[in-house]
Amino acid sequence: MTSEEGIGRELSLGEVVSKTFDLFRRDFVKYFVVFAIAEVVIGLATLLAHSIVQLPTIPTSSTDLSWVRGYFAAFFELYFIIEVATLVVIPVAEGTAIKMAADAIEEKPVALGTCVRFALSKLVWLWALSLVVGVVVVLGFVALIVPGIILAIMLCLALPALLLENAGIFGSLSRSRELVGHRWGKTFATFLVLGLIVLVVSVIIALVSGLFGDAGPVVSGFLSAFYEPLFPIALTVYFFSNRARMMPPHQAGQATAGYGPTPQPGMKFCPNCGAQLPATVTFCANCGAKQPT
Repeated sequence: MTSEEGIGRELSLGEVVSKTFDLFRRDFVKYFVVFAIAEVVIGLATLLAHSIVQLPTIPTSSTDLSWVRGYFAAFFELYFIIEVATLVVIPVAEGTAIKMAADAIEEKPVALGTCVRFALSKLVWLWALSLVVGVVVVLGFVALIVPGIILAIMLCLALPALLLENAGIFGSLSRSRELVGHRWGKTFATFLVLGLIVLVVSVIIALVSGLFGDAGPVVSGFLSAFYEPLFPIALTVYFFSNRARMMPPHQAGQATAGYGPTPQPGMKFCPNCGAQLPATVTFCANCGAKQPT
C-alpha cells in the first residue's frame, strides 16, 4: 500500500510515472529554481566561453590544413570551460532533486536549503560515481550497443543508493544491480517512457530558444528546468519502489523508514545524510543537521 506520499510496496510502471509527476507538481517551484539556476549558470558560461575563445574559420582552400591544430586547440578550450561549469552545477541540482523527492516520499519537510547543502556535501562522491558509471557504460557501448544498454539499466539506481543509503561508490553500484534485478524490462520501459516525454518537450524548447539568437543557450537552459527534474525524481521513486519490493512482508509497511545496518552501541544515524554518529551529539559532523533528541 502507499500512503499519501510514502511508498510501501512495488509500484507499477504507470504508478511510477504518476508518482513522479505528483512529486514534481507538489514542489514544482523548488525543483524549477534549482535547475533554472544551474542551467542559466551553464548558459552564461557557454556565452562567456564563446566570447573568450574564437574558433578559427575554415579556409576556402581544401589543401591548407594548417588551421586544424589551432581549431582543435580552441575547440577543446571552449569545451573545457563549458564542461567545468556543467560538472559543478548539474550534480548539485540532481542530488538536490533526489534528496527533495526522498524527503517528500518519507513524509519529511522538504527544505530546499537543507537539500542543497546535502548535495554539496556529497559533490566529490557524486563526481566519482558519475565517472565510474560513465566509463563502464561507455565501454559497454564501445564493445556492443546491447551491453551498454544493459549496464546503463543495471546502474541506473546507483545515484540514489549513494545519496540515500550512504553506500559508497562500489556499494552503490552493487546496490543498484540488486534493486534492478528481475526488473530489467520494467526498468527499461519506465525510463523509455520518461525519455520520450522529455524528448518531445526538449525539441519544443530547442525550437523556441532558437528564436533568441546568441541568447539561445541561456533561454534554452532556463526553459529546460521545466522538465529536467523529472529524471532524478523518477530515479528516487523507482528506487523506493524496488526497495519496498525487496523488503520482507512484515517490513513492507515501513518501507520509507530508511535502509541500512543497525547502528553500533552508543551510536546513531543522522536522519539527514545517514552518517553514523555518537548518540550524544547535537549536530551532524558530516552535514551539520541538528539531531533529534
